[in-house]
Amino acid sequence: MIEVKDLSFAYRTGEADAVPALRDLNLKIEPGQLVAIIGHNGSGKSTLAKLLCAVLYPTEGEIRIDGVPVREENQWEVRRRVAVVFQDPDDQLVMNRVEDDVAFGPENLGLPREEIAERVRSSLEALGLVEIGGRLIEDLSPGQKQRVAIAGALAMRPRFLVLDEPTSLLPVPVARRLISTVGDLNRREGMGVLHVTHSMSEAALFERVVVMDEGCLVLDGTPAEVFRHVERLREIGLDVPLAASLAHRLRSRGTPLEGDILDGADLRNALAAVRESTAS
Repeated sequence: MIEVKDLSFAYRTGEADAVPALRDLNLKIEPGQLVAIIGHNGSGKSTLAKLLCAVLYPTEGEIRIDGVPVREENQWEVRRRVAVVFQDPDDQLVMNRVEDDVAFGPENLGLPREEIAERVRSSLEALGLVEIGGRLIEDLSPGQKQRVAIAGALAMRPRFLVLDEPTSLLPVPVARRLISTVGDLNRREGMGVLHVTHSMSEAALFERVVVMDEGCLVLDGTPAEVFRHVERLREIGLDVPLAASLAHRLRSRGTPLEGDILDGADLRNALAAVRESTAS
C-alpha cells in the first residue's frame, strides 16, 4: 500500500526561498489499483510522482510504500517497490540495445544472471517487443521507446508502476494502445498503476481519479464521481470528457439524462432512453 500522510514539499531556489509544490496531502493507494492523477501544469502531480519513487524526498509529512518510509537511506527499497516511467523515454533509456536496457534495472538489483534473463524475456513478451529485442534504441519510434521504458520498469517487478505523462508525446492511436497495454499488465501482473496525465479521456479509463490543484487534493473518486463536478473542474482549469460535457449541457437545458456518462456509447444510450420514454 502507498500511504501519503500530511505531505508537503517545496523546491529550494536559494538560501531563504522555497517554492511550495505540495501542501498537506493525504492519500492512500491500495495494491492493484488503477489510478489516474490529473491537474493543470503546476498542480503538483509530477512532483508527487517523483516523491513516490524516491527521486525527491518530503519536506514535511511522510510517504510509506508497504510500510517503508520514503527517505534517502531507503532509496533502493522504495525503488524495488515503485518503478517510474517519465514523459520522455530518452531521459531514462541508458543502454544502446533494447534487451540491454530492459536488463539494466535488474542488474542493478544484483540479481542472478538467470533471473535477469527471465525477467527481460517476460517483460519484452508483455510489451510485444520480443522481435526488436536486439535493435538499437536510436532506431526505434517514440512509441516503441516508451514501451521499452515500461518494459524496463516491469523487469524490476514493482508493486506499483508510476507513469508520469508517458503519452503526451505520442500520437493518439499509439497513446491508446499504450494505455490498453498498461491495463493488461495490471490485470496480469496485479501491479498498482498511477498514471499522471493531462488527458481526461485517458483518466476516464481508470478505476479511480485523483484531482490536484495548487499542491492539494481537491477531488478523489471513480471517474463517474469525479467528472460529475463539471463546474469545479473548470474552475481549476480542467475540462471533462466530451460526452460528459455534452451530457452536462443537455441536463442544464432540461434533458432528463439518467446514469453516468463518460463516453459516446453512454451518451447514445442515455439519449435513446429519453426518446423511448418520450415516445411511450
